[in-house]
Amino acid sequence: MRRLATRIFLAFFAALLLNGLSAIGLTSWVLSVRQESADKELLEAARTAADALAKGGRAALVDWARNRSADHSHQLEILLIDELGTELLGRKIPGSDSIAQSETDEYIDYDLPTVLLDLPRSTPILVSADDEPFRLLPVPRRSGPAAWRDVPLQLLLLALAVTGLVSVLLARSITRPVRALQQTTESLTGGALETRVPVAVRRRRDEIGRLAVSLDIMAERLGSLLRGQRQLLRDVSHEVRSPLTRIRLASGLMAQRDTAAASAANRIDEEIARLDELIDKILDVSRLESGAIVFEREPLELCGLLEGILVDANFEAAELGKTLESRLDDGPLNLIGDRYWISAAIENVVRNALKHTPQGSQVFVTLESACHDDDSVAILVISDTGHGLAEPELARIFEPFFRGSKDGDGHAASPRAAGSGLGLAIAARVVRAHGGNIQATNLRDVEGVAQGLRVILTWPLAADTVAPSRVTSAP
Repeated sequence: MRRLATRIFLAFFAALLLNGLSAIGLTSWVLSVRQESADKELLEAARTAADALAKGGRAALVDWARNRSADHSHQLEILLIDELGTELLGRKIPGSDSIAQSETDEYIDYDLPTVLLDLPRSTPILVSADDEPFRLLPVPRRSGPAAWRDVPLQLLLLALAVTGLVSVLLARSITRPVRALQQTTESLTGGALETRVPVAVRRRRDEIGRLAVSLDIMAERLGSLLRGQRQLLRDVSHEVRSPLTRIRLASGLMAQRDTAAASAANRIDEEIARLDELIDKILDVSRLESGAIVFEREPLELCGLLEGILVDANFEAAELGKTLESRLDDGPLNLIGDRYWISAAIENVVRNALKHTPQGSQVFVTLESACHDDDSVAILVISDTGHGLAEPELARIFEPFFRGSKDGDGHAASPRAAGSGLGLAIAARVVRAHGGNIQATNLRDVEGVAQGLRVILTWPLAADTVAPSRVTSAP
């Protein structure tokens, strides 16, 4: 079955066919059993009616019919019709064809005085001593649609069982490979580019199997492109280092020989330092994405770690004419992770906020603990008072080399476009590698105007600690 549509069609066709054949077989069996039971009941009724007629005549036969009609335990209702076609109890006769004389009637002595019992298959006949005939007409107590109340619970259960089994098998044959495809795509999205679709799914001959093969080809191609990109970044970064070193040496020699060129040499040194920093960040991003960095797992106290970072940040803010305000839990907020890389991630976000906050404005840092899905997490919020970003660009702010082209109100040429666009990318990869999360949102005033960018970092706590907060600020 190389097409999923064919698989679905054959499954439902098989279910309908099995239900039809089962219904025919079961109904035939039920009807056969019921007919056999009805024949036995009719024979017994004829004998008891003949006995009543022999003992008491017509009046006794009427009493027998009345008593039997009141007993609803019988499968058949027996009508008694005399030679004039009148039912002895005045009950309605289904039709004249039902009381027609059978051509196969055979008269048999029943060994009862003066009574003759004729037993054809459908309508027995009693003949009294006065030669008065009485025909026994059997009528099922349930006829028409009501008769199905007898058939049937077995038939319904069988149909449900067959349909349910086929439906379950069909659903499993479709949903299991689809779940495998979903898990593969989620792994690829999470950066595990070596993930492939299970072999059992790829071997299917229908559309799902072909989709699995296409997905594997796409994953292989994407992995190859990304590996090539990372290798290119590493190679370029290493290759650029050597000429930068020579330029720095040449700049130093030029400054020593020519005092007038010292200013230009200093400028060259500054640009070289920026290029060095950029190269270091490129290499960090490349190593983080490739998994080449093995993070240490050691106990950390986040409040103390953040306080040390804020001391340096306060000094940098003062140099820039800006202020940094913080509110931290009294702690401890314990994490398990790499001290160097977590510190680097926080520093990158704080420096990004200071860079894009106007002179004379503030950067706000808050750290607190909270419960999320029954787990305790540390929440670090770093907010600046810059221009923010356009809403569609917020999800891309953690991509390498991304720099916003518009501010939070959609205006072009945002000052946030300055910089290398690598600091937040590094921070995002470090936070996520430690089981945390990072996101960015715009801060807006009461009129909806963008008033800055807020970056929220969360980590799972190693211990459940909730403490009161304190506020510190520095110029």
